[in-house]
Amino acid sequence: MNKTVLITGASGFLGTWVAEVFTRKGYKLIGIDLRAPDKPQLWDRFATSSLESVDLDHLLMDCQLFAVCHLAGGASVASSVNDPFGDFSSLLPGTVRLAIYLMRAQPKARLVLFSSAAVYGNPQQLPITETTPILPISPYGIHKAGAEFLLENYSRAFGLNVTIFRIFSVYGPGLRKQLIYDVSQRALKASAEGKSEIMLFGTGNESRDFIYVEDLCEATHILLESESKTNFSVYNMASGIESTVADVANNLIRHLNIDIKIKFNGEVPKGDPINWRADITKLFELGFTPKYTIDKGLEKIADWAKME
Repeated sequence: MNKTVLITGASGFLGTWVAEVFTRKGYKLIGIDLRAPDKPQLWDRFATSSLESVDLDHLLMDCQLFAVCHLAGGASVASSVNDPFGDFSSLLPGTVRLAIYLMRAQPKARLVLFSSAAVYGNPQQLPITETTPILPISPYGIHKAGAEFLLENYSRAFGLNVTIFRIFSVYGPGLRKQLIYDVSQRALKASAEGKSEIMLFGTGNESRDFIYVEDLCEATHILLESESKTNFSVYNMASGIESTVADVANNLIRHLNIDIKIKFNGEVPKGDPINWRADITKLFELGFTPKYTIDKGLEKIADWAKME
């Protein structure tokens, strides 16, 4: 294939997965991250730097970019609530700098912002479409919405080719945070200590639309290889299936093959939405179909968690 893709936030959970899948598909990869990559063999070039300070002209010298997967920035609602300015600083300045570089030096490259369903906040009705109003309820969602707004207007005013992915609840081996990982580690620890239950936040009736990370990477590949009909587009990135937190937690316990009860304290953390289910009609129209059911994905997580 020999197409060159730049990945920002390249050493994170998603960045590493995208790099592995894209390497198999024959892309040439260039990465930027504050951390050195765990798998340096995946990268043709790599800058251990922030996006704000990296010398993009030097890093991308003699390169014609096919696309940019922009994953840099904060990745936690809770962290954004505790440090809103830190979350802002990790995303917005670097996004603007990247956009300006592309407009000047790589105008044909497609910029894909890995945004978040957090921009929707608590929607009034389900399923959530790409035209559902943006009403974020956390600094994390607000800053993702801000990045989307900036890129939409750069696209309109200067012709930058931008695609927004609003990612719902992505999960998979290697993600060492959020609900599924938290449940797996706490349940295994409780079982080893002879305890009979663990307590989780919320009521258990909160719902999410989970997408397995390999499905997300495949959808990204399909999108990049599809014809770009407009300079700006938005896609929900999800499975289109709603699952309650209680069902997911109990299903994971079953795959871990341990006898642990799940209880809920009734307290929903600040900034967390209540119910999510995405309409992914636009992804289906590109030819994407999720390969992993939530049950199959949780089985993969359980196998991985046991070895952690």
